[in-house]
Amino acid sequence: MKNDSTSNVTRLVVFSFWIVVLLGIPFWWKATEVYRANLPFTEIDAWYNKQACDFILPTRFTIYIPTSFSSVVDNEQLRAEIDNRLNDKLKKLNYKHNFPITISVNEWLQDGVESHKEASIGNYFIYVEQSDKVQAHIGSERSSLLKVDKISTSTVAEKLTAIIPPVYFSKYATLGNIACHTEKINKNDASNMRTLKYSSQYEVIFSLMNNNPENMKIDWDIREAINAYLQPFLKEVSIIFNFTIDSQIQNYAPLSLTPEYKERENKPNYYYFEPQHLPHFINSAEWNLASTITSYPSIHFVLYVPSEEESPLRIHDSNGQPLLTNAFLVPRWGGIVIKNPPKAATEEYRFTKKDLQPIIKIFISQLRSLIGVHELEDNLIGQFPSDFEVTFELATKTGITTLEKDGLIRARTLENVANTISTLKSLAQLVDEIPNMVVQDHISIKVRQSLDALDAVGIALSKENYLDALESSIEAIELAEKAFFDPTMVSMLYFPDEHKYAIYMPLFVPVSVPLIMALLKEIKKLKQKNKKDVEKKKEE
Repeated sequence: MKNDSTSNVTRLVVFSFWIVVLLGIPFWWKATEVYRANLPFTEIDAWYNKQACDFILPTRFTIYIPTSFSSVVDNEQLRAEIDNRLNDKLKKLNYKHNFPITISVNEWLQDGVESHKEASIGNYFIYVEQSDKVQAHIGSERSSLLKVDKISTSTVAEKLTAIIPPVYFSKYATLGNIACHTEKINKNDASNMRTLKYSSQYEVIFSLMNNNPENMKIDWDIREAINAYLQPFLKEVSIIFNFTIDSQIQNYAPLSLTPEYKERENKPNYYYFEPQHLPHFINSAEWNLASTITSYPSIHFVLYVPSEEESPLRIHDSNGQPLLTNAFLVPRWGGIVIKNPPKAATEEYRFTKKDLQPIIKIFISQLRSLIGVHELEDNLIGQFPSDFEVTFELATKTGITTLEKDGLIRARTLENVANTISTLKSLAQLVDEIPNMVVQDHISIKVRQSLDALDAVGIALSKENYLDALESSIEAIELAEKAFFDPTMVSMLYFPDEHKYAIYMPLFVPVSVPLIMALLKEIKKLKQKNKKDVEKKKEE
């Protein structure tokens, strides 16, 4: 009886331990479970499959015909003919349905060409008048002037359809490729290689690098120059980008390579760099150009003043001739201008606001390339009929024409949409491939808000509200990137299952082995006891 009582107690203890273990496993499993909020995978896949190919970017043209043409030109007939000719010219455009065109014809009293500066994006106005020869003047605002030598419906329609596609639709194929995220985008294109990755804010750093301050101390009136010459340009593009401006002066800024020396007969000698030397011009080891103020991308503009021993210093072009600007662009980084101090300067020299004006103009040109502003005039060489005389009005005060700004807004809107879709798809793949990745509720909320912002972009574009579309696209890409780079997700990227085994095995193996052995022993005893009980019953 005593042995049976002891066995019962032992058995009770063993089973009690196992009951505790079995009851504790669900609690342990739930307590160690990785929380994963639901992500809208179906919606993300739908956006990834269609991209922004169904977005509509309408354009409206208002043609103003002088009232004196009314006896020869019928406005409705002219509108229909322009529409037909444009459809024939643009029928080969891959994304024609994304860029619908609306033409209207109004009468004009020839009382001056209005700029229509306050008109919304996507609305353009072309004034037609008679002249001795065919001329087109593309304004810096939304209005252009077309002069024709003959007055007839067919002639006016022909000249208008010769100017509209190259001026207003030259970048639509590129926009379509961006919207549909096709591989037709030439990543080796020079303009694409120069352009910075989009950010809602950039830090622009102006640096005056003085090679040898022992020979000459140099200062500059950079604040006054920026306010006078750069600020109008920044104000124009502020609806797309925000810029913070910083400046610095660095002394003892030597070059990382030695310039070559050129001797000339009857002309001053000088030092120079060839184009292949320019990638090594920046001395990253000794030039402290890194910013610690903000985490936003930085754009650097450097005004370099060489030492007396290396002056004058110039830059050669590919033909071995000195560049007039003595400046060069560093793709996706910034720009550099080399300025040799005047010979009259001795121990001290100061760049005044007037001295900095041509330098700031060069920096504006470089900044235009870095943020993706395309030179309209350069892209249209050879695209007009030989009898056309085309002139472009420059935006001398602001540094960017309305047509260029409209193109930049369209391009950045579609790029933001494409990048948002790509980021959300990468996030969905990452979550799907790493089962143990934590997905908090705020991540799911940001993803859904980003998708809502994408929907808002399409709605705004269909209503011809390009500014709202741009704002929604900025919101979409910022939310997507915040979700993708959230610290709660990144912390789980490098925590595989092997780490869990390494943590739990030292804790559970030493405990589980005795419990398993005791359980097997008690089960064996129960079997033996049951066997004895059966044999005893048979004997009775």
